[in-house]
Amino acid sequence: MTLLIIGVDPGTTLGYAIINDKGDFITSGSGKEFSMSELISNIISFGRPLVVGCDKNPPPWFAESLAVKLGAKLFFPRQDLLVAEKRILAKDYDVKLNAHEVDALASAILAFDKHRHFFGKIERFLEEKDKKELEEAVKLIMVRNEDLPLEAALKMAEQKDRERIIETPRQIVKETEKSAFSEKMLREMQEKIILLEEENRKLNYLIKEKDNLIKRLGKKVLGAPREEIVDFKERRIKHYTKQLKDNTRLIQHYEKELRRKDEFLIALKNKVLVKKLNDLSWDEFSAKKFLDIHQGDILFINNPSSISQKVVDELKGKVKVIITNNVPKRGDDAFVFLKPEGIVIKENSNFAIAEKNAIEEALKKRDLLKNIVDEYRKERKKEE
Repeated sequence: MTLLIIGVDPGTTLGYAIINDKGDFITSGSGKEFSMSELISNIISFGRPLVVGCDKNPPPWFAESLAVKLGAKLFFPRQDLLVAEKRILAKDYDVKLNAHEVDALASAILAFDKHRHFFGKIERFLEEKDKKELEEAVKLIMVRNEDLPLEAALKMAEQKDRERIIETPRQIVKETEKSAFSEKMLREMQEKIILLEEENRKLNYLIKEKDNLIKRLGKKVLGAPREEIVDFKERRIKHYTKQLKDNTRLIQHYEKELRRKDEFLIALKNKVLVKKLNDLSWDEFSAKKFLDIHQGDILFINNPSSISQKVVDELKGKVKVIITNNVPKRGDDAFVFLKPEGIVIKENSNFAIAEKNAIEEALKKRDLLKNIVDEYRKERKKEE
């Protein structure tokens, strides 16, 4: 029986074209009154449907439904075919077609081209096995189960062929729905058995390969000079010794860090914890979210000149005192900037410890100095 690749162009006017699994043109047609059942009757009169192709992605409902009802594989392109692409695909066929039939033929040709290598592989395999008479059956099985090994597909085709040839009284009863259902279940079980047998064959092959590899490695070890084995062991010992030393150094580093943290916590007694930022940019502020800056906190800023208004708005009302070595010439009135000398007594990457009394003294001095300056300005204004 001829295997068919059907291209369809659904729409107000339906177009279809049929080629065989060798790429030869069979027929085409189009019309506005085509029903699904009429199209199916027409198709199956030419052979056995193998693939239904269309030129759209996603595929139209009509193409999907036709493939299901014909028991064929549905094929569609990765993206919609362009008009120019469809004309190029159909130009080698010397047949007179209208626009709908050309689109349908292009769909069938593309489906065939995408399966050409696959079909060729099946044909070469069956030639080697001298089983050309089962080509159609094997292709029908493989096109729906492309990952199935060819050996398994051939066994399934041979089994179906034997069932077709052998006539038994049981076949007379096949007309009932119950016997048809049982037949289907039996066929599915037979296919599963063949698949499991194939999987078992592959696993046995892998086990043999691994056994052979183990034997070869064993021979190499036995055949290797004693000096090489000793040298190999020494190299492994050196490798693990180095790893052990590296891990020991890492442990010592973490122990030192933990001691520093302990010392830091001890020094914090009766002192003020200061939270450190490199600058007042939004990136730095976001990166140090874990500091959880809240009402009454004191900050130690390395570079307060690098500033984001968004950060200033976040800190206003929460932070009053900022300690820094680089006091800005024009500071924001929202903050009081203090130098760390005599205030900060200990620091690490994210925190510092400050003397509370020293901060209070520095604030008093700053307020006193501010009052003196304000008084001086008032006197100068009176003199003017």
